[in-house]
Amino acid sequence: MVEKRIAVIADPYIASFYRMIGALSFKARSTEEARRLLLELLSREDVGVVFIAAEYYEGLGDETLSAVQRKRPDLIVASLPTPRERGKPMDVQKELLKALGMG
Repeated sequence: MVEKRIAVIADPYIASFYRMIGALSFKARSTEEARRLLLELLSREDVGVVFIAAEYYEGLGDETLSAVQRKRPDLIVASLPTPRERGKPMDVQKELLKALGMG
């Protein structure tokens, strides 16, 4: 079994911070760039969770997120609150059950 890692897709400032604390970190400057990076991460077996900066996550749309879930049901993709965009509370139990195919 491959050890899973956390990946972060965010603006260069936030991405650099997460790289310093050990997460895989990818810099995006637009929602379209974030979408491209997310789709590239689908082929990586070592990625188990992808946090996307809230300002990009909201623009991805249900179609992209549904396609990701169909291709990689084991992958958790979530919004990452940033200073520019306040996040909403996340139901971690619901997300974990969904990732395990039970929700």
